[in-house]
Amino acid sequence: MQPDGAVSDESAVPDESELERVAVPATVRRAPKFGAFITAGALVGALLGLVLVVVTSSPDTVSGDGFISFLGGDGTVRLLTAFALAVLGGLVGGALAVGADRRSAPRR
Repeated sequence: MQPDGAVSDESAVPDESELERVAVPATVRRAPKFGAFITAGALVGALLGLVLVVVTSSPDTVSGDGFISFLGGDGTVRLLTAFALAVLGGLVGGALAVGADRRSAPRR
């Protein structure tokens, strides 16, 4: 016996016709995560900056004593190049995220 005001399990689950009557059509928009795009762009830019400085530096300028000695004496140049390209990569990543976001939006 159920107490007054209690709802039985059978009436709690709506039937198919009730669902069709109250259902509202919806669309799901898959928007990109801007932070992930910007972070990935910054990491790729920093890595590209370090590789660029290592490839373009001449071997006779490496002395081993610099701002960041474990980077081979050209630490300041490598650090600033990596930082500059990380900022540029973050901007490119943000622009790609905006493009992906606009592409995912429904047409008007």
